[in-house]
Amino acid sequence: MTTQHDAARPALAAPPSGAATRHGGAAPAPPFRPARARLAYWWNNTPSPAGRSVRRAADSLPGTVPALVSHARSGGVSIAYAGLGIGRTNILQLLEQQRALLGAPTSHRTAAHVHRRDLAAGRLPDADLVVLGAEEHTLRGLPGHGAVLAPFRLHLVVDVPATQEELQRLISKRERGQFRRDQRAHDWDLDEDPSPEALAFFYERLHTPTMRRRHGERSRTERFDVARHAVLPRGTLFFLRQADTRVAGVLCHWSKDRRTLTTRLLGVLDGLDEHYRSGAFKALYHHLLRWACDRGVPRVDFFGTEAFLSKGIFQWKRKLGARPELPPNHFSTKRVRIQATRDTPAVRDFLVANPLLRTGPQRRGHGAGVLTPVYFTDDDRPPRLDLSSRCPGLPAPEIVHLDTFLKAALPTAAARRHPESPGVLP
Repeated sequence: MTTQHDAARPALAAPPSGAATRHGGAAPAPPFRPARARLAYWWNNTPSPAGRSVRRAADSLPGTVPALVSHARSGGVSIAYAGLGIGRTNILQLLEQQRALLGAPTSHRTAAHVHRRDLAAGRLPDADLVVLGAEEHTLRGLPGHGAVLAPFRLHLVVDVPATQEELQRLISKRERGQFRRDQRAHDWDLDEDPSPEALAFFYERLHTPTMRRRHGERSRTERFDVARHAVLPRGTLFFLRQADTRVAGVLCHWSKDRRTLTTRLLGVLDGLDEHYRSGAFKALYHHLLRWACDRGVPRVDFFGTEAFLSKGIFQWKRKLGARPELPPNHFSTKRVRIQATRDTPAVRDFLVANPLLRTGPQRRGHGAGVLTPVYFTDDDRPPRLDLSSRCPGLPAPEIVHLDTFLKAALPTAAARRHPESPGVLP
């Protein structure tokens, strides 16, 4: 059988052209040698305690911490981010997107610097919300109320049952029904092809255009040489095939004990929206879970997201039976601390619209702290319980009244009306 993959196989002498120009014609980056590519992947993803310890030391905040203050149009909440550089893309950009959904797009950013001694003294950048990204031990020692601590990153993991029947019961009823209808209409099959040629086709025709169309300049992905020399040799590559055409694909990585299969890079053919409308992108996840179940793979890790229940990727993947857990890499000990410095309608609107997962303290010998869904509310703003936190292993949500949450740092008349509201955060 001749497939589109066979007919469009690019040469492997260099990274695919899409990798070099995925931001609209930028000059190609010099390729990594295989050893450097493996080191780059290890630095970001190793689960080894020694490697994570080295990374934590390297990520310690300097004496002067760079900050960005994001200002909004239409009277929207201003947001300052200070701390680890990666948080400018992982955290601040997400918060800007969530703010835009409330009708307040970003107008401009201003740069600033804060000293660690200022943070320790509670002197924060001038913004309505201040978000700090750092190692947990650094953030736990900061003073102030009106703050909540959340994971910097989460992974969404499915504990794969032993049988297909149990797997179907794990997936939400509505999601199962939609997949069955789409599957009947398109008759998709799953191909496994871990060859270097298949990877080159996947990276150029599926992954790169998908990242470009979905995220533009905000795209974050692995370089082709990292995917080729660090991910593929310890992983595998799947394609969703419709007739003779590979319309979606996912590059996966095995854990050292081969008990966990982690999705790393995904894409649809040429990044076209039609493969989202048809359900092909979602079907890829369903077929991957079925493949894992048939082969006795205990866990499928759908990789990372931020700790906000309002994020669409969280809401969809939880319908597949995924549960959130801290990542196995250096992000396991990193946190974001979100603090309100003003009590305004925009602050309240933003906090209510974006429930999150709070993390409790990590205790020696007890693993990660408990993840707890937190929903904010007040007398005029009901909690966004439509953004469900229902996942295997998560406790019941806490409903936190904003008058109480903001009271200690912002002594307003409204705060004094609810002195004993339950669910107050430390």
